[in-house]
Amino acid sequence: MNERKIKVAAIQTATLPGSPKEAKIEQALPLVEQASEDGSKVILLPELFDTDYEKFYSKDPDYFSIAESVGGPTLQAMGEVSKRYGNYVVVPYFERAQAGVYYNSAATVGPDGTVISNYRKTHVAGVQVQEKLYFRNGQDFKVWETREPAAMFSTIICHDRRYPETSRIVAMLGAEVMLCPTAAPGYAAGVHWEMLNRMRSVDTGMFTVYSNRAGVEWEKSYFGGSMIVDPFGEVIASLAEEQNAILTAELDLDLVNKARIAVPTLRDLRNDLYVRYYRRPAYDNTVDGAANALAFVAT
Repeated sequence: MNERKIKVAAIQTATLPGSPKEAKIEQALPLVEQASEDGSKVILLPELFDTDYEKFYSKDPDYFSIAESVGGPTLQAMGEVSKRYGNYVVVPYFERAQAGVYYNSAATVGPDGTVISNYRKTHVAGVQVQEKLYFRNGQDFKVWETREPAAMFSTIICHDRRYPETSRIVAMLGAEVMLCPTAAPGYAAGVHWEMLNRMRSVDTGMFTVYSNRAGVEWEKSYFGGSMIVDPFGEVIASLAEEQNAILTAELDLDLVNKARIAVPTLRDLRNDLYVRYYRRPAYDNTVDGAANALAFVAT
């Protein structure tokens, strides 16, 4: 069997609070070029890297003006790099799909410099951040394939990783590597970071790659912590709080097969059973119904 190995990179950008979108793109471009020079076939930028993520903690109608459509200036700039090096760059951006319709998206530009996939965040965050004031929920999961070697990749975004269904769905669609750009400040650290990230690999037997920003942005401190996890849940590369840093690892894709043989969780999924529960009423009604049933039994 021919070895299938592929080098990937996660870019950990510094916060640039108050700087224009163009400055954030200019900061990221040399990092993407450096990772490309170093032989990275797939490069991941952080979530909404060309924005002040702090803006999404309250609604600023004027901030919608920085959104762009597929093929806008952010993707064009990164597409020029991917075309020059013949690689793939995953570019998170504030997407304007049409008038009044916006998404938190991550597009993949391929070796010809064009967009080959565009994922829209399916779980728009409302934990402390108020993304729901800006973005609609995406409705599809995407898988795309690299050339030489052929490898199956997929993307989710930040808050999506808290839902194991997301990583399992992309694994069932054939993903061997899941990429997850994030904008994670202090409250998302600790077990909310490393444990969740590692479990998404354990759940699925695939590589997972996470990128984050680092530094202080207005009232929030972003801890960095970008990491790459193998299919057995081991962290094989990580950063701390370094700013404008590049994290790389060579992924041995044969490990995906070995992990899925050793712990065949995907084989044993009971989607036929789960769907019966997922189709029940919303969470609040389900809980109320369970409580009423217990009260009835008690009497």
